[in-house]
Amino acid sequence: MRNLINYYYQLEPIDIHHSNAYYTFIVKNEKYRLQEIPDISVEQVYHFMMELWQRGVYTHQIVTTVTNEYFVHFDQKKYVLLKYYVDEKEEISFSLLEEFQRQLLYLPPIEASKNRKWSDLWSEKIDYFEYQMSQFGVKYPIIRESFSYYVGLAEVGISLFNTYFDVEEKTIVSHRRIKWNSTLYDLYDPFNLIEDSKVRDSAEYFKSLYMKKETILEEIILYLRNPYLSNYDRMLFFIRMLFPSFYFDAYEEIMDNQKSDEPLKEIIEKSKNYDHLLRGIYNELSNYMTVPYISWLKKM
Repeated sequence: MRNLINYYYQLEPIDIHHSNAYYTFIVKNEKYRLQEIPDISVEQVYHFMMELWQRGVYTHQIVTTVTNEYFVHFDQKKYVLLKYYVDEKEEISFSLLEEFQRQLLYLPPIEASKNRKWSDLWSEKIDYFEYQMSQFGVKYPIIRESFSYYVGLAEVGISLFNTYFDVEEKTIVSHRRIKWNSTLYDLYDPFNLIEDSKVRDSAEYFKSLYMKKETILEEIILYLRNPYLSNYDRMLFFIRMLFPSFYFDAYEEIMDNQKSDEPLKEIIEKSKNYDHLLRGIYNELSNYMTVPYISWLKKM
């Protein structure tokens, strides 16, 4: 690996450390990570990164090779080199995530995303999951017993979105996944950035936090009372909370890698009172707007 880095980047690394899908090293007191990436357009990510830097938003820097390539191949995998300045092990706080989001609010607006809306993507995902269950569900008894509940939550969210939002969403820079234990490295990784609504990160953060400690309603209520959120944002947040990504992420990991579904037991146990959290958010929304009638959330 040392020879590869020297050959493609003309860098002399000190103390190369290998961990999972990346290598880290230091050159002249500057930190670098050579990380494996999926088969996506690195050039597109690079230009997005440069646009953010020009707008004053920090991300890790993609370092091109001596021949101006955006990535290298090693061991039949694609790697990109990133220079970064943060403590890669320091976990983010929600206040830091909010600070990142507020910074983006003052940028010139990003054009409406050309991506398809959430409800279409979610519907296709659910349809595919249901097909998988019809074909392979007998192998996964824990999934088979729990699947309907989580699909039901998602379908309520899809229905609400289709009923209340018929216009293209305004988007800002968000993350593919941000969790309560995400690090500063995750926060500023350009390969973790996408365009989406400003409530995406908050919803994913709180859903993962619920898996840790459950009693998070007061924190969510404080968030919903933030004056920079519109009622449009608050409803979108609620809809995203209805989509149980903590379950579906685990489901996909099991199905894609043909693993045992035993790890889902802990997720199911921790999320057994998730509808109580949703009811609390639903009730809080009624302080700001006329909320749609959802019978199972009205029940106390």
